[in-house]
Amino acid sequence: MPMRTILGSILLLLLALPTSDHVAEARRGPSGVRIECSSLSDRYEYCRTNAIGRVRLERQLSKTPCREYQTWGSDGDGSGVWVRNGCRGVFVVERGGGGHHGGGQGMSITCTSKDYSYAHCDVPVWGRNVWVQRQLSDKRCVQGNNWGVDWSGIWVDRGCNAIFAIR
Repeated sequence: MPMRTILGSILLLLLALPTSDHVAEARRGPSGVRIECSSLSDRYEYCRTNAIGRVRLERQLSKTPCREYQTWGSDGDGSGVWVRNGCRGVFVVERGGGGHHGGGQGMSITCTSKDYSYAHCDVPVWGRNVWVQRQLSDKRCVQGNNWGVDWSGIWVDRGCNAIFAIR
């Protein structure tokens, strides 16, 4: 078989391979950014929104229930949405609403270790108390082990996904 035919066949195979079963498409609208994010094959998936604001589920696309903090959630600033266990939906990042929950002196933020990898959530914590307000992952979050605080925020690692309270 000539080399040109072999190279052409390889190129066609590479182009036909799926790069990921990740589904995310962001669209800007008057009320903010809409993004479709899907957990296919019951896998965890993270979708960047490229926006800042408060995230809400606009429309569920899956038969599997989408429940905030259980099968979907967002970064504290709204810059990303995560889904798992078959949740598929259209999410809206609304402008003006901060992604941090709560108010007054205290606040909370969702920080997620995607694929058991290290992640850092930039949030003012200097001189404040930080604790796990609600655990979102099956993996237990243990301070000093798979989550902690540094001078610029909260870090998580090895599967710790939680809402952290800051006061």
